Amino acid sequence: MGYTVESGPELETDRFCFELLNLPQGHPARDMQDSFYITDEYLLRTQTSAVQARTMLANEEKTPIRMICPGKTYRREDDATHSHQFTQAEGLVIDKNISLADLKGTLEIFAKKIIGENSKLRFRPSYFPFTEPSYEVDVSCFKCGGKGCNLCKQTGWIEVLGSGMVHPNVLRMCGYDPDKYTGFAFGLGLERIAMFKYGIPDMRYLYANDVRFLSQFDR
Repeated sequence: MGYTVESGPELETDRFCFELLNLPQGHPARDMQDSFYITDEYLLRTQTSAVQARTMLANEEKTPIRMICPGKTYRREDDATHSHQFTQAEGLVIDKNISLADLKGTLEIFAKKIIGENSKLRFRPSYFPFTEPSYEVDVSCFKCGGKGCNLCKQTGWIEVLGSGMVHPNVLRMCGYDPDKYTGFAFGLGLERIAMFKYGIPDMRYLYANDVRFLSQFDR
């Protein structure tokens, strides 16, 4: 689909991890992500969105962008469905006349290719500081086909990613004129996709380094 693959540092500055993403100092939405701060300025990145900000600023000609940025992220979370370290993949598209329809079409193709051709998507309004409007995206349960089962908690849907239209403040801070350019962004945890697809009950199994766990999957 023409996306470039970008990368950035895992030890990130507060500016790129939060401020350039419409999360200034003292913003209450920072409490949504318990972070590993090394100093007052440096922290282990809580999301790969920092790479999006770096890519936008590095594009001095302010030409259109179509990129994904996979990589490790870190948060102070540790339970059956969360890990203090996990792999995230985010996408960013910036161009003239980009709309929500472009985002929906892109994610539909992604779901059909990665999860299954019969996948259906559901968009629910949500809140992310760096996008407006923002959406949580659910995919029809690939175990029961949307009928309801223990995997989807009898709802027929499974939440897989967050997305939205890039906030004008983010475009402006990264040098793009929001009156000329629009864009969309999305992000997902790759382990979460693997857990749902293969029925893995605990994310921590992925990091236990037990060969018996790995050998059960046909790759």
